[in-house]
Amino acid sequence: MLGFNKISDNTPDELLMKFIAKGDRKSFEMLYNRYFEKLTWYAYGFVAEQQRAEDIVQDVFVKVIERPQMFDETRKFSTWVYTVTANACRNSIRDEQNRSRLMREHIMPHHSAQVDIHHRADYRILKDCISSIFAELNEKEKNIYLLRFEQELSIKEVAAVMNIPEGSVKSGIYYLLRKFAYHLKDFTNGK
Repeated sequence: MLGFNKISDNTPDELLMKFIAKGDRKSFEMLYNRYFEKLTWYAYGFVAEQQRAEDIVQDVFVKVIERPQMFDETRKFSTWVYTVTANACRNSIRDEQNRSRLMREHIMPHHSAQVDIHHRADYRILKDCISSIFAELNEKEKNIYLLRFEQELSIKEVAAVMNIPEGSVKSGIYYLLRKFAYHLKDFTNGK
């Protein structure tokens, strides 16, 4: 069966994609197991909902198995799959924004959300503050934050995924840290 029995935990992602293109289920399962959790965390950074993030990543893997020829064999698989996931997240966010706008305009014009802050712990307040800072970041800053701090990719890997120079990633990280430090100064002892 075309060397599929030679697949191991060390088989490169790109070779697994070649096997997937030839119908090998075990290769797909290996890639899925390697990347599902990482990609879900990455997608969660965009959409901020666990189930929605999992659904997006599931859709990405459906594309991988249904159309493996979409993968450009000249690229690194991890770079490609993160890019595909980021695009899927952007599409999902855009679709959700359109649905929300239609809901506001036509279905629920008087709906307002109520927030109970009396029972929140300091951790939740901090988390909300970080989420608020994150929401104000531009797309490039969000990508750098998610890839470097959530996915723990190296600067070189972040640069490859985002298709920007490593120096841009480094300066982006520097400015991100300054921005977070400024907004979170009330949570530190040194104010």
